Amino acid sequence: MSDETLEFNLDDLTIVEICEIEELTGQPFDALNDPTKPKGKMLQAMAFISKRRANPDFTFEDAGDIKISVNSDEAGPTNGDE
Repeated sequence: MSDETLEFNLDDLTIVEICEIEELTGQPFDALNDPTKPKGKMLQAMAFISKRRANPDFTFEDAGDIKISVNSDEAGPTNGDE
């Protein structure tokens, strides 16, 4: 397991990356703000997209070992605001 923490800004995502996250998770991207939807696969997909930018060989499975910190100005269940 990695000791790395990934800080992530939702505003940095491209439309293509959002589409890929939706394909990887089978959920609409706005499920991230739905407290009834699971978050693990969505966060793993976001970590994968972010890390793959610097390392094309980085895999979705590799992303499961990263600690993630999500930064967004929007309130929601993933950043502790309501």
